[in-house]
Amino acid sequence: MKKDKGIRLLHKYLFGKPTFGEKAKIDKWYEATDESKVVADPNELLKIKERIYLHTRNKLTSGARVVPFFKKTFFRIAAAAFVAVCITSAYFLFFKKPNSSGSIAGVNSIPLKNDVAAPATNRAVLTLADGSSIILDSAGIGSLAKRGNTLISKVDSGKIFYNSSSHSTAKIQFNTLTVPNGSKPMQIVLADGSRVWVNVGSSVTYPTVFGDNERRVKITGEVYFEVTHLTLKEGYKRVPFIVSATSHLGDGKDVEIQVLGTHFNVNAYNDENSLRVTLLEGSVKVAQGEGRSIYIKPGQQAELNPRGAIGINTDIDTDEVIAWKNNWFNFNSLSVTEIMRQIEKWYNVSVTYENRVPDKHFSGIVSRSNNLSEVLKIMEKAGIKFKIDGRNITVM
Repeated sequence: MKKDKGIRLLHKYLFGKPTFGEKAKIDKWYEATDESKVVADPNELLKIKERIYLHTRNKLTSGARVVPFFKKTFFRIAAAAFVAVCITSAYFLFFKKPNSSGSIAGVNSIPLKNDVAAPATNRAVLTLADGSSIILDSAGIGSLAKRGNTLISKVDSGKIFYNSSSHSTAKIQFNTLTVPNGSKPMQIVLADGSRVWVNVGSSVTYPTVFGDNERRVKITGEVYFEVTHLTLKEGYKRVPFIVSATSHLGDGKDVEIQVLGTHFNVNAYNDENSLRVTLLEGSVKVAQGEGRSIYIKPGQQAELNPRGAIGINTDIDTDEVIAWKNNWFNFNSLSVTEIMRQIEKWYNVSVTYENRVPDKHFSGIVSRSNNLSEVLKIMEKAGIKFKIDGRNITVM
């Protein structure tokens, strides 16, 4: 198999939903591989197997019997992934247990001076309709404010909740949640029960109570939605949920995503060269201005390019798309600049390039709880050097 195709297939097996044929292909590939000729330290293979097990153990149901992967076929696939690490140069899988130190698959690197820690708090700011602001990190758990018939509460350090006792009869007011770079993401439960996750460098503006005709919110940056179905009490009218995403692409008009009830992710950062809407469940319609509109199905992605054309991508790894929501970096054959843009937002740093940008691509999965130097080790393995000076990162 070609390098990138093989890595993508391994990645899909470990973190996606492979077909029976894809599983068989990986099994056959592994059976034909003698990892003893590749792994210098026989104990290293056991270490990666054990750490993959630890990484996935928490995803098992609490009542289930935990079976280490080295007792199952999946364990052999983990070994195959490790072999792939050793026999490819610019592509490799990198597994870490959250909050752990050290590296897997022989990624040895000199610790960087002036390291940058991952965000430890929510620095999000909630701006109310009257212009007043609440810094959520310093706000205690419990009631934050009451506006009309809507109570705004902080449920925990990462979630705020809107509870309204009325709908169309109430005066509609708009709040804005802004999550700056260098903050943890924030979750909101809107008045209709829809759940919204806001990534760093992003914002969402929404009403404190929804009307009868539509539910409309406006976003910048990257936001993930789990929208609830809402039907008026008469039972015959469904209220659509519309996301308006600020876009600098095409004619510059906002992109609208219309749904009734579904799970989807919108990436509308203005430093990206496309705007992407990825659907996990349900159905959505995507349009920009009066131009073409398209419908996408689960597992598909609508992409708006710089010229304003909208297309559909069908070969999408949804786990990669929403990895940020689950506190992971998931790099799937990304360029150096694509990775560094994510790093800039998460660690609130500035990145400059001393020379020409390295023409290499990388695949890896790393906890976003790690210090910056741990994430950079992925690229250091391929010979790229970095210098950290405060919050300034130089790619050398």
